[in-house]
Amino acid sequence: MALLDDLLAYEHRLSSADIGFYRHICRPDALFIMPGMIASLEEAIAGLEQSPPWDSVDLSDVSLRMLGSNAAAIIYRFTGTRGTATYRADMVSTYENRGGWRLVLHQQTPLA
Repeated sequence: MALLDDLLAYEHRLSSADIGFYRHICRPDALFIMPGMIASLEEAIAGLEQSPPWDSVDLSDVSLRMLGSNAAAIIYRFTGTRGTATYRADMVSTYENRGGWRLVLHQQTPLA
């Protein structure tokens, strides 16, 4: 599936905290629902700028749901490590296609 591969590549690149790519792939009004907060694109970028990058990232159990002809959600389990700390979460990112796929909404549910 070409779209699944494309969106998965976007998610991998977003997990690398590439700020320029965030600004390119996310709509300006994108929202990020994370533990304890709902952030705008600029708030999410500010948080990324203050966080060290992940040492390793794994996206598993990946699936794609089409939401009509111009929207899609990619769902996956995220595992990221920084030093000895590991963060695991189920994540979903929703993209809209208006001349190119752009992220509209990202949500994280941390795993215990």
